[in-house]
Amino acid sequence: MATYLYIFPHPDDECFGPVPGIARQRREGHDVHLLTLTRGEATSQRERLGYSKAEMAEVRYQEMQDVASVLDLNSLTVLEYPDGHLAELNPLVLEDEVTTRIHAVEPDVVVTYPVHGVSGHPDHLVTHAVVKRAACALRRDGAACPRRLAFYTLPPAPDDTDRPAHLSHSPPDLIDCRLPLRDEDLATGREALTCYETYRPVIEEHRPLDSIGDHLSFELFAEAHDPPLSSLLDRLPAVDDSAGLPQAS
Repeated sequence: MATYLYIFPHPDDECFGPVPGIARQRREGHDVHLLTLTRGEATSQRERLGYSKAEMAEVRYQEMQDVASVLDLNSLTVLEYPDGHLAELNPLVLEDEVTTRIHAVEPDVVVTYPVHGVSGHPDHLVTHAVVKRAACALRRDGAACPRRLAFYTLPPAPDDTDRPAHLSHSPPDLIDCRLPLRDEDLATGREALTCYETYRPVIEEHRPLDSIGDHLSFELFAEAHDPPLSSLLDRLPAVDDSAGLPQAS
């Protein structure tokens, strides 16, 4: 069994795409932990609902508790950095938060956004940079975890796919893992997604899980696999006991 740590900036980031993979990993008995850097209080849905930022933050926090229950997460940590303003913070502070959580969880695999952030949201871009920097620093310092850094991404859309125009994808040659999904994993993912009642209009309009098909795509940092792996644990880099650094298997 392995340990995964997903790191995203906002509530619902884990459900707008990667959630069926989380469901599969829990079904298989792996430990899955989720770290979210903000409570998502700046969403435009707040204005539609008439909530203050504090009220929106609390509602979204409670929605995340429901998501954690549906997915049977091993832990959920929700920080309170300002939604929409991560780029204005000292990145070393965020890096310290990520490093602290990695030390606590000791994940084999850390999952976050790719360099384009999928949606291009500034908080997504900051999270990518901070998590990558933290993982690289840990490797430099001889830490055994994480053994792999994975970026959840989208592949190029088929011609018949109605994907929102603002979403970016990774080119095929950068996709190192295509994770197959079962119908039961997609069903659990949809159940978790519906916990975000405040986002119901967005979910109903874009149907984010309808466009991912029967697999998830990931880039693997500092690795290249052709053909792509079928699991984030396949060919997992080993740890060199003499240096504490992951080595390609």
